Amino acid sequence: MKLGNRIVMTLAGLLLAAAALLKFHEVLTVYIPSWREHGIWESYEFFLFQIPLEFALGVWIVSGVFRKASWLAATGVYFAFIFVTLTKALTGAESCGCFGRIHVNPWYTLTLIDIPFFVLLLIFRPKGEKLLPPPWPHPLHALATAVPAIGFMAIAAPVLVALRPEFKKPEQWSPVAKPVKPVPIQKPSEEPTPPPQIQPAPAEPSKADGEQPAATPWPWLQYIDIADQLKNGVAVILMYHHDCPTCAQMVPLYDEYAKKMAQQGETLMTIAFVAIPPYSESGPVPADTPCLKGRLSDKQKWAIMSPYVVALVDGGFVKDWPQGTAPQPETLLDEIFEHP
Repeated sequence: MKLGNRIVMTLAGLLLAAAALLKFHEVLTVYIPSWREHGIWESYEFFLFQIPLEFALGVWIVSGVFRKASWLAATGVYFAFIFVTLTKALTGAESCGCFGRIHVNPWYTLTLIDIPFFVLLLIFRPKGEKLLPPPWPHPLHALATAVPAIGFMAIAAPVLVALRPEFKKPEQWSPVAKPVKPVPIQKPSEEPTPPPQIQPAPAEPSKADGEQPAATPWPWLQYIDIADQLKNGVAVILMYHHDCPTCAQMVPLYDEYAKKMAQQGETLMTIAFVAIPPYSESGPVPADTPCLKGRLSDKQKWAIMSPYVVALVDGGFVKDWPQGTAPQPETLLDEIFEHP
């Protein structure tokens, strides 16, 4: 029983320490929103607290110092993991978020890691051990445990703050055009309507010939590989992460709406799906979608909560929606062409 307890606790502790290091790497490479943007439990600030604590707990469990107390902590942590992972699985999350940028389906984590480790910890509990000393651990053993654990706890948060990359965030762009609201989309049996007229925003006349200068393109077009296809007419860009649960819900709705528009012969609006790095071969965009498919450059670090929806007219910014949300596709035209 004692050997079984040592093996189980060693594996459980190593898994916690490894997960903490993977999260450490994730925070230094991927934008994690603050608690004001995304809630406390998956925020940047919470990671600053969770990562050092998780690593220190893993080292303590592996060390065997105060074995009964560390066993109770490990059992409680894995019991809590069951509820967290189950919640993510039931809400349709693509990844459990346990291993940084390594995405693991929450159902796999729940059934292959969290529940088995919790059960094994209950079975192989430390018998005959005191919860609190005496006996005290050997000084060298305690020191070998305390130095990496306390040292990592002390430096992890400052290092993460100091080395955090500069992420490019959406700015407060001013609309460069005030389009006139078009007539609603007609069904195939109805008489077709003329395309909407675009009324440029007021601008000072050019000194050379008295004509209005061309609208300034949306700055982020230079970072999108299909920019040339987004510079004419009305374009709606839905930026997504391949493992974003909200994207998994909204992208199919946009895809179906685009198919209906194509069947009706409507060309008032172009819809484009643009992948935010890191990319993946999997994702919510159907292979046969009539929408444009592109990528946001991976040469920049992006501070974007997906989905992020932006509307352009002739390449100029008109409107965007709060990050992490996407309007219903049927309301897009009304919202784009609404008057301030």
